[in-house]
Amino acid sequence: MGYHLGVDLGTTFVAAALASDTGVEMFTLGDRSVVTPAVVYLREDGALVSGDAAARRAVSSPDRIGREFKRRLGDPTPVMLGGTPYAVTVLLGTLLHDVLTRVTETEGIKPDSVVLTHPANWGPFRRELFDEVPHIAGLTAPRMVTEPEAAAAHYAASRQLSDGEIIAVYDLGGGTFDATVLRKHAGGIEILGVPEGIERLGGVDFDESILSHVNYVAGGALSELDMSDPQTAVALARLNQDCVLAKEALSIDTETTIPVFLPNRHFDVRLTRAEFEDMIRAPVESTIGTLVRTLRSAQVEPSQLSAVLLVGGSSRIPLVSRMISEELGRPTVVDAHPKYAVALGAAGLARVGGGTVRGDGAGGAPTTPVGEFPKAVPADAPAGASAGGHGAPAVPQERDEGGGLAATRMTPPPVAGTGAPPHQAAPAGHPGSDRPRSGAPDVTQGRPGFGPPPGPPPPPPLGGSRSGRNRVLLVVAAVIALLAVVGGIGYVAVDQFRADEQPPTAQPAPPAAVPEPPAAAPGPPAAAPSPAAAPASSVPVPSLGPTVPAGATSGFVVVSPNGRQAYIANRAAGVVTVVDTAVNRVTATIPVAAGPPQFLSFAPNGRTIYVSIWNDARTIAAVGVLDTTTNSMVATIPVRTRPYLAAVTCDGKSLYVPNHDSGTVSVIDTATNTVTTEITVAPNPHWIEFSTDGTRGYIANHESNVVSVLDMSNNTVIAEVPVDTSPHSVAVHPTRPLVANVNYDSSTVTMIDTGTEQVVARIPVGKKPQDITWAPDGRFAYTANVEDNSVSVINVDTMTVTATIPTGASPTSVAVHPDGTTGYVTNLEDGTLTLLNLAG
Repeated sequence: MGYHLGVDLGTTFVAAALASDTGVEMFTLGDRSVVTPAVVYLREDGALVSGDAAARRAVSSPDRIGREFKRRLGDPTPVMLGGTPYAVTVLLGTLLHDVLTRVTETEGIKPDSVVLTHPANWGPFRRELFDEVPHIAGLTAPRMVTEPEAAAAHYAASRQLSDGEIIAVYDLGGGTFDATVLRKHAGGIEILGVPEGIERLGGVDFDESILSHVNYVAGGALSELDMSDPQTAVALARLNQDCVLAKEALSIDTETTIPVFLPNRHFDVRLTRAEFEDMIRAPVESTIGTLVRTLRSAQVEPSQLSAVLLVGGSSRIPLVSRMISEELGRPTVVDAHPKYAVALGAAGLARVGGGTVRGDGAGGAPTTPVGEFPKAVPADAPAGASAGGHGAPAVPQERDEGGGLAATRMTPPPVAGTGAPPHQAAPAGHPGSDRPRSGAPDVTQGRPGFGPPPGPPPPPPLGGSRSGRNRVLLVVAAVIALLAVVGGIGYVAVDQFRADEQPPTAQPAPPAAVPEPPAAAPGPPAAAPSPAAAPASSVPVPSLGPTVPAGATSGFVVVSPNGRQAYIANRAAGVVTVVDTAVNRVTATIPVAAGPPQFLSFAPNGRTIYVSIWNDARTIAAVGVLDTTTNSMVATIPVRTRPYLAAVTCDGKSLYVPNHDSGTVSVIDTATNTVTTEITVAPNPHWIEFSTDGTRGYIANHESNVVSVLDMSNNTVIAEVPVDTSPHSVAVHPTRPLVANVNYDSSTVTMIDTGTEQVVARIPVGKKPQDITWAPDGRFAYTANVEDNSVSVINVDTMTVTATIPTGASPTSVAVHPDGTTGYVTNLEDGTLTLLNLAG
């Protein structure tokens, strides 16, 4: 009797299920559990071992282990195992091949059909790459379905879902999160709206939060490890496993103990469920925000949902179902084994009408029977050569003597630029593509390190100084970097564009030389910019830091170029407040006698801040000059009408001031503090920012729903880019040809390609966004959403929101420290700053 196979190649586990005339059941892949780890190990003889056989070797030989590589599909950088590069598709193909081998050997015959699953929010590029995986495994013509479709099919089969019923699938797995809304109908299940997800958020990130907690409780013990000692990597690998066990224990118990065995030191760390929930609360909130947006895109109210189906191992965390029920007011349904729901649903779909495993050569291309790899391709073979004709790296079969899944001797796959298969070498920025564009900045950073846990405030800085804290962070980052390398889990953070959006295709202009700042009188060290350093790598889901009192009506914040102070415009209070960023305390309050300070703009040398001053009665319109070396106002310059956010040119010689009510921009000579010219623009300019090379200015015109493009060589408007309703602020990307702007009354962000002066993406964010700012590394943008009391985090590669972070009341602006570690959010009604840990 035949059978049908469903396979879920997850980030951390692989699951398989069989469907026959008698029903659907899980197939046991692991030695001690139904599922098997998504882990691959490179043996000394060049063979690849997967599953439990690989996991057993993780502690003793962590440099030869690859794990969580599904996150890296689409990343041009190969996974390194024992110094040898492997494409992610080859490693996934190894996992699938071993599943097929185990199932076929146990059942005695090949499956009649196979269904493979993938995340719903993958774009065309990743789906195309994933199509290579079955070919590498020797499988042809499998059916591909999304993970939420499979989970919903399993739910519908087991609970008699009626036609017309709508459910939401909340899939929080080991490495990714996906939210999808589906409706049952007579012909099957359909997806409503646009599925959304968070690429790098899941159980492994929660494991790292626990690891960070251990380091904090132990007084930085992990930071002090000798990384040259081979025992260190072994100890950290074991500790990481114990952190995983602690996380799982807290789903059924209220506290647990983590044993810590370090070289020459042993101790225990107690962890309670409440502490763990505090660590992960902000990331879980971001998943719920993503689910809510998915419902909105589907035009489905929470009351229309029959239930929220919780899928993925991390959905078993009690906090998840509790927060979803509180937010949506709908019941949550958790399968007895949420890790299995996708595989069971895939098997059911395979039985109903899955793809057929063809071994007869139908379709014209030679095929390979299930359980056999295609013949090996020599290392010097032409690009795209394959015995199976699929253009995918091929690998011969070899059995593992250890009793685990099959081992395979692999020919290292071609590395980017050295003979990748043709369909991997598609032009960057190809329409509909989700691969990185040519000219994109190098973002080959590793995974987040032992940074502060997502929930509780970070430990106090050692020595009370930022430099001391940074030294500790560097050591801690080195520790996790070693784990990433030896564990084979480093990744290049390159995500896909949404399938329904076109990525910008223009190439970024070459970086312009940074002009020398104008000479300035000597002042205190705080006034002089620090030497530039590479900013920290920003993360998709920042964690909340402490809340800092900043004075009544804290309306706008900037951080000095050297990062030592944050300056806040306190509107109705009539002062500018100074916060020392090393200790996050107010150190000065500067009166602004001319009127309410609204916005602040730094000169490049950091010694002058230009203060936009106006009142609601529109009887005051001026720009104040604040000397940061003396913390005093030294001049006031009248302008035409209410000045919004101004900007200083790169050479420091001119200040451009948008005059909101007159539709003009005043140009001020900073040497004489006098207006030299007026530029007419579209009505109600709010914000101006310059391109990195200083040749263009971009102005958000609030009443005209356009962004004006200014030629700085002659002060003329050369283009007007239509955007959404009420553009409020703009932000120029630090390296890419992009300008982002928030649209206050549309609650959206529009991304403008500066090569074509066209909008290339529209991204829904929170209600009434007022300010947008880029991370220094350019990976994420942050919007302050006034009515939502939140900050939205936008991934520049996917053009989607990866997190929604709660703030105080009425957040009006976001500033980022030059080192990329910290975000500062002004809360107008609270009189506070919310600090965000942007690097994790």
